[in-house]
Amino acid sequence: MSCSAEYFIIDNDIFPTEDFDISVLEEGFSVYEVVKIVNRIPLFLENHIERLHFSASIKQKKVWCSDDYIKIKVSEIIKINKIKKGRLKFALRYHKSGNKFICFWLDDIQPSDKEYIKGVKIISENHERLNPNAKVINYKLRIRLKNLIKEKKVYETLLVNNSGKITECSKSNIFFIKDNKVYTTYSKDVLIGITRSYVLKICEEKNIPLIETDIFYNELKKYDSAFITGTSIGILSVVMIDDIKLNRNNIILNKISVSYKSITEKYIEAALITKKIKL
Repeated sequence: MSCSAEYFIIDNDIFPTEDFDISVLEEGFSVYEVVKIVNRIPLFLENHIERLHFSASIKQKKVWCSDDYIKIKVSEIIKINKIKKGRLKFALRYHKSGNKFICFWLDDIQPSDKEYIKGVKIISENHERLNPNAKVINYKLRIRLKNLIKEKKVYETLLVNNSGKITECSKSNIFFIKDNKVYTTYSKDVLIGITRSYVLKICEEKNIPLIETDIFYNELKKYDSAFITGTSIGILSVVMIDDIKLNRNNIILNKISVSYKSITEKYIEAALITKKIKL
């Protein structure tokens, strides 16, 4: 993993990117969040901080810094790097040598316009996460799946556990659609993504039936459409899983996509007014 932009932060100190060493996060264990920045606004930052607390609690740890401290550091790294959009990561490293707060920019992985329009291909991979609700750094898994994605020339990997159940993707959550109903894996079995949570709210508000259930890989052909969700990608249609084709043009998928876009635009607009940021 590379650190982009000019500077990164460890605790209260600012360092040039050439001094970045990812091993600081590989010692002990780390809980983290990746936040999308739009017009210098960290999208849904409050939700990310709330999930950070949840991840730490699953590992029987506490977040030692205040929520305001995290918000200040996120704002600081946006300001010192003079970047209007992209992705940044903040993490809490727990280690016997001392706990650390780290914040740095990531390379942007925004899908292309073509991928949003035509959808993406993904492949399946057998893997079962420990503590799936906790967003904990696992570099061995990340590198293995990243190499697999590159080798197979696909967008994502779909994780299937030893029982043949679909859980989530390597960097995103997944939903399926059949007969105008939305299906997804039980919340207890996946990382509860921020975008995923908004999709659940949209379905409730728009009276779209949403069913949490076990989804088996060998039953994929019965679904009409699928889409993945995540901080960086928002909502992205899936047109093929392995050799199984899915329909990109789905009225329910389009309705959810439009609603989510409206939510993000309103959040950014309100934040810009509050912070009096000029574009």
